[in-house]
Amino acid sequence: MNGSSPRILAVAKASAAAMLLLATAACTPAGTDAQPTPAQPPSSRPSPTRQAPVADSKRGPTVRVVVIGDSLSTGLGTSPKLAWPKLLQSAHLSNKRPVQVTNAAENGSGYLVPGEDGDTFTMEVESAVSPDADVVVFFGSDNDTGADPGELRDAAASTFAAASSLAPNAVLVAVGPLSGSEEPDPVLADVRDTQAAVAQDMGVKFIDPIAEQWLSGRADVLLGPDGEHPSAQGQKFLRDKMKRILSAAVQG
Repeated sequence: MNGSSPRILAVAKASAAAMLLLATAACTPAGTDAQPTPAQPPSSRPSPTRQAPVADSKRGPTVRVVVIGDSLSTGLGTSPKLAWPKLLQSAHLSNKRPVQVTNAAENGSGYLVPGEDGDTFTMEVESAVSPDADVVVFFGSDNDTGADPGELRDAAASTFAAASSLAPNAVLVAVGPLSGSEEPDPVLADVRDTQAAVAQDMGVKFIDPIAEQWLSGRADVLLGPDGEHPSAQGQKFLRDKMKRILSAAVQG
């Protein structure tokens, strides 16, 4: 008989289906699901070519300033929070350069005279100045009034030398004593002259508030009731003065 029976055909079809199933299973790695993998949501990570946010390029590097001084720089008469070095900390120099201030000033201190904690300006330098300082400011001091000129000269020279040794790349700026009088005390002027002479000899920039008449005609506003220490307005005045002085120092 040439034709196949329906039963034989059914068996053949079933066998072919079984063989197809076995072949498919053999091509599928063990332990994997034969079902199609659903599409994954897009990644939330940035593209490799995307740059991270860049800091403000207009803001220059931080200027590290160390203040060596007396009660004109501690906030005596107002408060430490109102002292000009503290106010300077939140200001910016030219080119938007931020300032980091270390204030080592001590009430009663001077180049030669120790302050209330027993420190002279040289000792303040030794405790606060480090090699990364950009500017060291010496402010004052009328506490040296009446000192022997020779001894004061030696003390100022030692102070400047110590700062130069500890921070050889720093700019040194010496600010002479303030005077609220239109005619400064000759003895105070002598202190100023000694400091200025030493600064000139050692290449330290000297700023003379007496000759520049910082307080001229405004002492009643810029100084407190004691007529010596800056008022709150005087502290802001000194902050602005020192901001300009420091901006020029780091550019020059």
